[in-house]
Amino acid sequence: MRKTGSRATRKTPRREDQRIVQQALVDPTITRSMIRADVGVAIVPQTIYRHLAEANLKSKHPFRALPLTLEHRKLRLQWCQARSMWNDTDWQKVVFSNESRFVLGTDDNRVRVWRRPDVRYNSPTLFYVTLPAQLV
Repeated sequence: MRKTGSRATRKTPRREDQRIVQQALVDPTITRSMIRADVGVAIVPQTIYRHLAEANLKSKHPFRALPLTLEHRKLRLQWCQARSMWNDTDWQKVVFSNESRFVLGTDDNRVRVWRRPDVRYNSPTLFYVTLPAQLV
């Protein structure tokens, strides 16, 4: 049992803690295992996560934005208006796809970024999705 006020010994000095945070700020897509390999000290990923959380950096999926111009919006509105009077028979000819992802393992291979809550729409934590011309 620990004495009151005692803490676990630090695995990284303050300079390494700052370096961990700096790495996440320079490259938001860096992973904890990459940071861990760079630090060179045997620390668990939870320690890295804690240091980044202390700097108010959270691991999030990058915000994905469709680059919709005014022209894109007009075309989409026209497409919807042309099909507003369709009945069930017309809609049965359309194929809808379900894009849900199910992961059975531990890693979904998705890109994650380290960012502060107030920088959601700032680059480089913003990824633009490009669609084929026939879908736009």
